[in-house]
Amino acid sequence: MTEIATVRVQILGREFPVACPAGQEHELEAAAEFVDNRMRDIQEKTGNSALERLAVMAALNIAHEHLTGETSGADEDLKRLAERIGTTLERLSESEAG
Repeated sequence: MTEIATVRVQILGREFPVACPAGQEHELEAAAEFVDNRMRDIQEKTGNSALERLAVMAALNIAHEHLTGETSGADEDLKRLAERIGTTLERLSESEAG
């Protein structure tokens, strides 16, 4: 069974405990920093500070970039990281089911 670590990440000044496979804490922290930056950019552009709305807008923007392939060089690293996280989550689901 895979060990699970809990990482406390900060997004828009709020702390969230998030579980991830042990050894992948840095990847999760990088993803959280990316999301935090994206949400801050949206907040700055729109003047909106509602956490839920900012989260949805950031998720939609990130999903659009992923689906259309519109990424910058820095986003390529995040894309690879997201794929690794997805693969790991699939493996965890399979190991828990089996």
